[in-house]
Amino acid sequence: MSARDDSINHLAGVVRPTDVASASRDPLALAGSELDLVRRAKGGDGHALRALAEGELPRVERLLGRMLGPRPDFEDLVQNVFLELCRALPSFREESRFSTFVGGITVRVARRALRPSAYQRRRAPMPLELVGSEESPEHAASSRERLEGLHRALDALTAKKRIAFTLWALDGMSPEEIAELTDSKPHTVRSRIYHARHELMANPVVRSLLGEP
Repeated sequence: MSARDDSINHLAGVVRPTDVASASRDPLALAGSELDLVRRAKGGDGHALRALAEGELPRVERLLGRMLGPRPDFEDLVQNVFLELCRALPSFREESRFSTFVGGITVRVARRALRPSAYQRRRAPMPLELVGSEESPEHAASSRERLEGLHRALDALTAKKRIAFTLWALDGMSPEEIAELTDSKPHTVRSRIYHARHELMANPVVRSLLGEP
């Protein structure tokens, strides 16, 4: 059993029942079935909590992968997201989407992981699938070197710039969506994206990957 499966199994025994008053806000922000699961999970229903966690797992993995890139503690970070979700669930207000709530937790975990004290810049080997299987060994080595150069360029950005840029460029989110996840203003997110792109384009490796002169 992987760490992520273990974390989801663990969630069912961690959430404590809480007094869930009937929603005074518009519940239409959540789908009916999801809203029911959220309310049951907040009331201590472990099966409902597991269903919510399993539904969000692919998105959490995708967001963390976009923001952080390959790293040896990836499974631990996924587990941290769901453990924090477990603790924060009683505070979830039904006026926003549950996926946005989970996305905000994911961003906070990523921010902490990007602090030098939290991660000593030891990266896992680049996945082989990022390099074409039909490439020659020389071409594969060159591609791997360029990808490593891209990750080093991303490492040079501040955490806030990196998160904003990767969510915009790699996950296709709008500045408004990123602002909601990061508790920022849209114009602040646009500024972070602009400056991140400017800094990245100053790197010859990044320009080469993007086909820029």
